[in-house]
Amino acid sequence: MKRFLISLAVGLSTLVACSEKIDYQPPVSDGVVPSPNATIYGVVKCGDQPLKGVAVSDGVNVVLTNSNGVYNLNSKKKNALVFISVPSGYEVPTSTSGAAQFYKGLKNRASEPERVDFALIKQNQDSYKMIVMGDIHLYTNSTARLFRESFIPEINKYATESPVPVYGMTLGDMSWDWYWYHDDNFGIEQYLDAMKGLKGLPVYNTVGNHDHDMKFNSKVEFLSTGEDWTCMKKYRSLQGPTCFSYNIGGVHYVSLDNVITIDTGGTTDKDSRGYWRGITETDMNWLKKDLSFVDRETPIVVSMHIPLFNWKSQVNAGNDESVNSTIEEITAPFSPFEKVIFITAHTHQCYNTVDYDIDDFSVTEWNNGAVCGNFWGSTFNGLNLCTEGTPGGYRILSVDNGKITSSVYKGTTKKNGYVFRTYDRNKMNLSNESIAGYTTGGVLGEDNNNWVYIRIWDYKPTWKIVVKEGKKELQCMKFESYDPLYLLMLTTTNTKTAPSRTANMFKVQASSATSELTISITDDYGNVYTETMKRPKDFTLDTYIAEYTE
Repeated sequence: MKRFLISLAVGLSTLVACSEKIDYQPPVSDGVVPSPNATIYGVVKCGDQPLKGVAVSDGVNVVLTNSNGVYNLNSKKKNALVFISVPSGYEVPTSTSGAAQFYKGLKNRASEPERVDFALIKQNQDSYKMIVMGDIHLYTNSTARLFRESFIPEINKYATESPVPVYGMTLGDMSWDWYWYHDDNFGIEQYLDAMKGLKGLPVYNTVGNHDHDMKFNSKVEFLSTGEDWTCMKKYRSLQGPTCFSYNIGGVHYVSLDNVITIDTGGTTDKDSRGYWRGITETDMNWLKKDLSFVDRETPIVVSMHIPLFNWKSQVNAGNDESVNSTIEEITAPFSPFEKVIFITAHTHQCYNTVDYDIDDFSVTEWNNGAVCGNFWGSTFNGLNLCTEGTPGGYRILSVDNGKITSSVYKGTTKKNGYVFRTYDRNKMNLSNESIAGYTTGGVLGEDNNNWVYIRIWDYKPTWKIVVKEGKKELQCMKFESYDPLYLLMLTTTNTKTAPSRTANMFKVQASSATSELTISITDDYGNVYTETMKRPKDFTLDTYIAEYTE
């Protein structure tokens, strides 16, 4: 849906229901003064209408606006920020980079009260779309060019043609910390500059491990204070708070920093940087306060960078020296809620863990594929694949009346409905020194037993797979493997990144080498995806580039 933000003359401003000015400042005579001990105070309004019950925070404390839209915070201003949890039915202005401006910087000394007001924009959010973007990783001018040429036009077209509002969230690693100080000196500023081309959707950014400043001795800071605060100073100054929440159409979104950086302060060794999964006590306390104002029946979507589970749906263990690092500790504040989905990234893979029970709390995690694939490396070869074969891309959530009605992972520049890929095993003969060690799943060498492999990147156990040879339904078996197309790229292109295994590979055995198969896959929202597979099917890059392109 196109958003038409119309700038009206001052004399006509009383005709609009909600202000669209970024820096709304009520006159001094409005009578708003700080309460005793308040160091930050202000008003939250939509036009002339004060908004009651809006959560306002400094990253430590959380308070609600009163019936006059007024809030007061007794803050030490450690983060030098104040921000709101945007209420459902409203939007905030966006920056030139498309980032939602739900926060503002503070200027006065900690003991000096200062007023910060927020002006919101009314928006119907009965139905909307959310674009979920993991691991964008812009780190050189050439990767930014690829991003601008492929990703930006596709998202702009989608957002401007959508009949409902479109929003965006990132899942961390928008940049790559080592490159802040090397090569093109490409950092967060350059990422934000590349995002200026994105039109028609406010974006909420989640922080990743590569968005932390590596030049500080964060390990010493964390072990002595329980915080890795200093290495996030640059991020906060450019992109705002690292833990925050917002509401869209009846869904409460929470963005968490679950990365504890343990860099020792050097910028010369590209591989020396370290991190733990964990949430500091300060951030955990903020989270509990934020959730205390949310109705228990409200659906919750949590975005954070490092996943809770691995590609086998096994628990990723926390670090003993970290805090709030286990799945039990991280998920505990959400256990009173009925519907919670964690969306993560970091792995450059796409997999899902559904209904993992912890003390009667069912944990659901979607690990999103990466926009950059394998760090944009294979894009130059006509493909953009994550290391386990998922197309580089993004997720589209459809939300209606506070309920997620569809979740589809889409490869950038790839046709709609392209959620799986088929291989004719008879035509595969992968044999090269560069892939000799990747024997899992029977993908190497010759095999003429009429097997057909089906790679489904966003598979969930609730999906239904039906494969027919004529009228006969074939038995479909799930197995662990490497993606053959990614291995093929390793043998025929300059792609260097090692492959990752996937548990989302399936196979059927046909009765002949030339029979045609009909493959039908139904996801857990009732969307049906089909392919009529004509065999033999050539196993070449050109074959898959052709079917890959929209």
